[in-house]
Amino acid sequence: MIIRIAAISSEEFVPRIRKNIHADANIHLTAYTYQNPKESAALLDLIDDCDVLLFAGPLPYFFAKEKTEQKKWPAVYIPSDEYTISLSLFHTMLHVQGGLDRISIDMPKAAYIEKVAEELDIPSTPWFVTDYSEIVEEGGTSFDVEQVIRFHREHWETGESKFALTGVDYVYARLRELNIPCAPLIVPDKNIRDAIQQAVAYGQLKISKNSQIAVGIAAINQVEAGYQAESQMQDATIILLQELLELVKETDASIQKLGMDQFIIYGTRGSIEQMMEYGKIAHVLENVSRLCKVTVSMGFGFGLTAKEAEANARIAIYHARKTQESNAYLVTDEKEVIGPVNTEAKIFQLKSENKAVLEIAEKSGSSVATINKLIQYVKLRRDNRFTATDLAEYLQISRRSSERTVKKLIDHQVIEVVGEEQPYQQGRPRAVYRFNHHLLSR
Repeated sequence: MIIRIAAISSEEFVPRIRKNIHADANIHLTAYTYQNPKESAALLDLIDDCDVLLFAGPLPYFFAKEKTEQKKWPAVYIPSDEYTISLSLFHTMLHVQGGLDRISIDMPKAAYIEKVAEELDIPSTPWFVTDYSEIVEEGGTSFDVEQVIRFHREHWETGESKFALTGVDYVYARLRELNIPCAPLIVPDKNIRDAIQQAVAYGQLKISKNSQIAVGIAAINQVEAGYQAESQMQDATIILLQELLELVKETDASIQKLGMDQFIIYGTRGSIEQMMEYGKIAHVLENVSRLCKVTVSMGFGFGLTAKEAEANARIAIYHARKTQESNAYLVTDEKEVIGPVNTEAKIFQLKSENKAVLEIAEKSGSSVATINKLIQYVKLRRDNRFTATDLAEYLQISRRSSERTVKKLIDHQVIEVVGEEQPYQQGRPRAVYRFNHHLLSR
């Protein structure tokens, strides 16, 4: 099994990564290099396919994290930690005149430096330290590359510092241009080897998941009865089959006819996810709807067995049919529902092990899926306020059903009224609700 690793790194660091790949390892490494770590997100658009991303440090990963999550690629980064600072300080002590006296240091977490100084029983008072911990933890110190450069320059110009250690390649290059004595933090080979091993493990897991069984069901929704209805359904069936054959021709999937207006697709998780990622499924839906004036529902399911995958596909097509439009949904082996695939996908869970969610579902008489949908709704909006109409549109249910759900949740203190809004058109003001914060902290 060959693991395809895409390395996001500065050009200077790539040889270090290659050096730490064992000759007998089944790894195919492709390097994508940047001048400034801020370019790492843009580099992802150049990657056609890979099993796992390997970032040369926490900083390039930080800048590419959002796009990495969007693409759903597994990713690891080579850490800058206590080992890094220990090796860098030791190298400075041996090779820089004056040793560890009067140096300025930047790295992801200042706590690493304090811990190393404490364990070595050496004073850190002659050191000037700044960090940017937001790249490794939520809510940490923000990263501003110009501010880091200014930090080192000011300490150098005042004579407080005689040497700079930096964890950012771009800062190192700029400091050299300013003729400030400096060196990059030295990343130990151990950190690189550990990250490569982690990348291989993630890659193997992805390949294993991609080979999971996937089942898809495509069905033409019934049209209004009339003398042309049968002819319309026949034409739509032919067009749908042609579109499905085009959809799967470059994959390992196969198609069987279930009935006059239904088809079943057998394939792997990897092939179905690729179809979704490149919008091919949405393209099928659009073409059939446009050419035949009908709506099509598609449901895809993943599973460890064909039976489980087909059961999940039937759950998915149930959700697709509820929209009364051409849509496709997906249900994973973990009962995660994703869809519709041709819009900004909404994700919710049909099951939960969260005690708070289970308790709320039981008390309010709502399903676990409904509670998880509500949580996902708030997270998507990033605004913990909504009306019954907002909820009806998101859950794709009637206004009456939405109001009944809202009443249950109010009765059990899951949500509360916080105000009202006046509709643009004439009508009664709408109540505005919000969730209690304990529900959102799951």
